[in-house]
Amino acid sequence: MYNQFGSVMKKLLFIIAATLTASISISQQQLQNPGFESWDDENTAIAEPTDWSSLKTADALASSAPRVVNQVTGRTGNYAVELEVKSVFSIAANGIITNGRVHADFTPSNGYVFTDVNNPGWHTAFSSRPDSIVGWYKYAPVSGDSGKIEIILHKGPNGKLPRDAATIANEVGSLRYNFTTPQTEWTRFSKAFNYLNLDSPEYILTTIAAGDSTTSKVGTKLVIDDLELIYNSVGVDHNKKQEIAVNGSNGFLNFDLNETEEVNYRVADITGKIIQSGRALSKTPFHHESGIYFILVQTRSEIFTKKLYIQQ
Repeated sequence: MYNQFGSVMKKLLFIIAATLTASISISQQQLQNPGFESWDDENTAIAEPTDWSSLKTADALASSAPRVVNQVTGRTGNYAVELEVKSVFSIAANGIITNGRVHADFTPSNGYVFTDVNNPGWHTAFSSRPDSIVGWYKYAPVSGDSGKIEIILHKGPNGKLPRDAATIANEVGSLRYNFTTPQTEWTRFSKAFNYLNLDSPEYILTTIAAGDSTTSKVGTKLVIDDLELIYNSVGVDHNKKQEIAVNGSNGFLNFDLNETEEVNYRVADITGKIIQSGRALSKTPFHHESGIYFILVQTRSEIFTKKLYIQQ
């Protein structure tokens, strides 16, 4: 009888934990066409991976831009994308793709990529909170050059890389991985997201570049394939560190906090309904009935969910 009850309770706790996690990450979304198998305008000068864009579909100077994107043999499937820094009008045009849109300029420092919310061809709606990204690459940099993959998760219409003030204000999380070492064979990379708050994003803006922004070197090549966003599940009482102790009584949630660290939380009742959330204080007001609740706590270094026993 005890074992049967324990099994039922364990399932219930798992359901509640999943509900809490779902309140932050609605579904485990992926980037569109992450393996670069589908291409638009194949075998033409403006060929690009479907759902990705480059200089040939920039909002300016597209007709003058060189083709910096090539369809090559993939690690899996048929294709991967090769990015190459090329010369045009004595300017090094970076090998770049984005799931947003490129704004090109004859002065490289004035160029950027952005989320064009008014055109579905140049933005990706996204409401999940992945843990990290993994992928595979080959890299042939000219000496002194380096490439990157950079992603921001943001709210609102203002998403831009490099960032401006409006992008920073609406940013939920981000990552950047730099490619620096030559690799002639397929090499795995991974990078974790850094989250700034508990908000759900509205868009994901990704840029992948062969060269180092305004100092790109003509001839640098980067090949990318098999991108995947990784989601780590959060379980009740199974977490990374749980360095923060939490308990509740007499109308307060009591957090054992480092005064310099920002901590956010969400509390759910036994049905999984979120009943309170916000930034944690050492003594956080909590005026709810006595009983069992579930709390999700997030800091810059960890996220965990645990049972919370309230005695008023």
